[in-house]
Amino acid sequence: MLQENRESRVAPRQSSSFRLLQEALEAEERGGTPAFLPSSLSPQTSLSPSRALATPPKLHTCEKCSTSIANQAVRIQEGRYRHPSCYTCADCGLNLKMRGHFWVGDELYCEKHARQRYAAPTTLSSRA
Repeated sequence: MLQENRESRVAPRQSSSFRLLQEALEAEERGGTPAFLPSSLSPQTSLSPSRALATPPKLHTCEKCSTSIANQAVRIQEGRYRHPSCYTCADCGLNLKMRGHFWVGDELYCEKHARQRYAAPTTLSSRA
């Protein structure tokens, strides 16, 4: 069964923020001063458009190759980042992305080479 379009006698309900915005726009069109708008609805004018475009986003620097990281960065520690391709074992070059890393001194190693670094030192043969 089809329903006919009937004019409703009640005006549609609007949110208060939409109503404030609509009243401000209508007042501006009539040449009057716009009504007060809460700061959450007011446009932000703290930065001029030319200045906002002039400040590029902060890029991280890869600690291994010392170049800027434009896309994806691996965060090793607070303030220390690497490219995904630079996130490798210092010994074998194995990518540590799915394996995790181990610190030995100030270098990153895979589990195998970290264990070798921490292995007990070999005993020296005694001199008789």
